[in-house]
Amino acid sequence: MIIRPATADDSAAIASICLLTGADGGDATGNYGDDVALSDVYATPYLHGPGGFALVWDEGQGAVGYVLGTDDTRAFQAWFTGEWWPSRPHREQVTEGDRWLLASASDPDRMLIDALDEYPAHLHIDLLPQAQGKGAGRQLIEAACALLAQRGSPGVHLVASKSNAGAQAFYPRVGFSPAADDGSSVTFVRALHA
Repeated sequence: MIIRPATADDSAAIASICLLTGADGGDATGNYGDDVALSDVYATPYLHGPGGFALVWDEGQGAVGYVLGTDDTRAFQAWFTGEWWPSRPHREQVTEGDRWLLASASDPDRMLIDALDEYPAHLHIDLLPQAQGKGAGRQLIEAACALLAQRGSPGVHLVASKSNAGAQAFYPRVGFSPAADDGSSVTFVRALHA
């Protein structure tokens, strides 16, 4: 079991992990008009965008988990809205999941939290069931936070659905504190030290 930087060869695995964990930790297959839409918003862009990074958890047969994000949420959001999302295939609302996903992807302020100056980096972490319960989540978070601190970021944030009880319990255990609650999700923050 190792943590390593993602390569172009991990792209399909990252997209698959995103889909298979995209329903509050469960399988989101069929929840959207196409099974690539979710990763086009929440995973694949981090392999290409400004300040992006991706680390994978590899148990010898390829990635079974990842942590990915950016050290500059403002620049990443501008790139996502201006370049990345317009370059993706046009999608119509087909499912109820598309209603929120497509609106969210088109929102130019989606990633811009109130405390962005203190916590300019953000991340996403997902693990397939076979990688859970082995300390992979904690190790991936610590590796990402160390990387972001080396890049000079003063803090990192993430957003987790309130209906994802596992995530709501996990983030405080790895040094994140709740900073905002909009009724459906909680924004967690963690200060970083070089």
